[in-house]
Amino acid sequence: MKVLGIYFLLAFLTFSLLVIVDLLSGTSLAMSMHSFYNVFATTALQEAFIMVVFAALPIVAAIAGFIKRNRAPQK
Repeated sequence: MKVLGIYFLLAFLTFSLLVIVDLLSGTSLAMSMHSFYNVFATTALQEAFIMVVFAALPIVAAIAGFIKRNRAPQK
């Protein structure tokens, strides 16, 4: 669970950094969000699939670790 928390915290901080840099350069908040959206709107299907796979890796690893811990024999 800690790994997922760190993962989401880093994603939030990265997004915040992108928006803050845009705001410091004089771009409006709406335009900053629009430019962030355009990055994902212009990706091809293959690129989107790879982004989803890499975004899901920490979640899959956390679930696998949780299942592995619960299946271990109790002493």
